[in-house]
Amino acid sequence: MADLDQEQNRSEPATPFKLKEARERGVVAKSVELNSVLITFAFVALLYAAGRQLFERQLRLDAAILSQAGELRFTESAAMAWLSSLAIDTIGLLVPLFALLVLVGIAGTLLQAGPVFSFKPLKPDFDRVNPASGLKRLLSLRLAFEACKSVVKLGLLGYALFALLDELMPIALALLQTDVAAYPRVGLDAVASLLFKLALVMLAIALLDTAYVRWDYARRMRMSRRELREELKRREGDPKIRARMRELQREMRKRTKALRRVPEADVLITNPRHLAVALVYRPEEMSAPRLIAKGAGELAERMKAVARRHGIPLVENRPLARALFLRTELESAIPAAQYPTVARVLAWVYALREFKRGAR
Repeated sequence: MADLDQEQNRSEPATPFKLKEARERGVVAKSVELNSVLITFAFVALLYAAGRQLFERQLRLDAAILSQAGELRFTESAAMAWLSSLAIDTIGLLVPLFALLVLVGIAGTLLQAGPVFSFKPLKPDFDRVNPASGLKRLLSLRLAFEACKSVVKLGLLGYALFALLDELMPIALALLQTDVAAYPRVGLDAVASLLFKLALVMLAIALLDTAYVRWDYARRMRMSRRELREELKRREGDPKIRARMRELQREMRKRTKALRRVPEADVLITNPRHLAVALVYRPEEMSAPRLIAKGAGELAERMKAVARRHGIPLVENRPLARALFLRTELESAIPAAQYPTVARVLAWVYALREFKRGAR
């Protein structure tokens, strides 16, 4: 009952991350029927292209065996030599056929699912021998589809085979009036034609099976909202950790911006060791001085180092530094309550600046 509820709650399509994990386990949407049809078509193409040559090679091999039947010596060495020669000739005859079918089977899998390489399907899975899981599979939608497909497949192939055999009967009867040497050609053409038409019927079934396999795979891969949240946690970590990382990133950006704006300041007011605020005032552009950077602790020390390097005056005023740090946002004008104190500081800064100019 819980499994049914969980299945009903899976209303979200699978994420690319889940599909990638399933692919790594070797779980992909693949139709065996389509592979079978492609192999059948490849075999038919081989019969049309090289069937006569293969048949003639088989006849020559049979003739050689029969011609040597009276000369065989049943000693161990002679029997082994004869069997080895026979095995080599037979393998040479069958290897091209098997190689073609294997390559077509691999190509069919690549066409459907792309390259998939995983050893996980080979690992022991005790769930496969679990009676409860077996009973669940017996009552699955996939098994019902396979049963219906088998019935339809049997009916269609049976009807097609009957119709094709009825079509081949006149050809078979005509062989009675045909030279024996023509039997291989007529027989290969008839077999190839029969397999090709059967493959066309199988192709329709394979396309239906492929469509169902893809739909069933997407259905089985669907996720619930809880699974989506758990996947997000696995991929990006715990939300608290992510929040802490974002906080650290914001702090780092704040530090970088503060240090970058210090050279633009007119004065740096300090605590002196714990706080530092940088002020700028352009009478022609601003109605009041603005706070362009502030920092505490290590950042304050670095701001003071940058100010000294760029010749920015440092003024130690603990109450003012604390008030500006706590009550003034970055890029904001200072509070009106601080105008008199800041004005005295700026007057001293301007006087110092004029003194240095006069000294030069």
